[in-house]
Amino acid sequence: MRFIISDESVNRYGYRILSRGMSTTSFEKNPVVFYNHGTYNLPIGKGKDLRHEPDGSITLDIDFDLEDEQAVAVQKKAERGFLNACSVGIDVLETSADVSLVLDGQSRPTVTRCELLELSICGIPGNRNALRLNGVHAENIDHILPPIYKQEEQRKLAMKPTFDSFDLPETAAEENILEQLAALEQSDPDTTDPILARLDTIDKKIAALSAAKPIKATSKEPRLVDLMKDLSKHVAPKETMSWEKLQALPDAEFERYRMEHRESYEQLFYGHYGFEPRY
Repeated sequence: MRFIISDESVNRYGYRILSRGMSTTSFEKNPVVFYNHGTYNLPIGKGKDLRHEPDGSITLDIDFDLEDEQAVAVQKKAERGFLNACSVGIDVLETSADVSLVLDGQSRPTVTRCELLELSICGIPGNRNALRLNGVHAENIDHILPPIYKQEEQRKLAMKPTFDSFDLPETAAEENILEQLAALEQSDPDTTDPILARLDTIDKKIAALSAAKPIKATSKEPRLVDLMKDLSKHVAPKETMSWEKLQALPDAEFERYRMEHRESYEQLFYGHYGFEPRY
């Protein structure tokens, strides 16, 4: 039985997937088909003859496993027209909020590059309990595909830290910000902020000491740097994270690592895919 597994229209979550950017090479080597994205269960069939159609859709023939009771039940319901839909499980690799790629009704970025992981027969395509992105349930989709804001909303979000710093309302005009900056330039840190003045004094002393000629130590007590080196010998090295270990983590831990160790995650991502992730 042949199914349309994906096209470039806006889905019920407000984003769309570019078919030309969907990598299917790995999937075609292991074309597993599940029911309702039950990837922890045995597959109910396999796909073959995947095609990129001229209209931008991707179609696939599905062979159901006739030795599996669930597979036979799903096939019969599909033959009788009770199950007509497919849903793809993908790994999002790159997204874009470029206006040239955004269609009417689209509220999230366009997935420009992704990898097809699996395919499922389902009752409602794009269902919250079915569709998964990067191993993250669709209710947490904001981590991967944040909403697209209009230009004025983006400006307010970008300026919010500035408003907060100057204790200004978000409706403040640029003139108000410039006035605050001018006041800061004319202020005297020795009188307006004793803490900043003290930090400035300490900074100058450190600079002076660094420039001074080093004095030969006469004490036999170990230096601080020596103590730190000795301590490091007794500290067990932290276990390094790899892409394989990261993928094996539960969904919540994976997301926590991705958000809290972004630099490390980006290095692992680049090492695996060959390009940096887009947020």
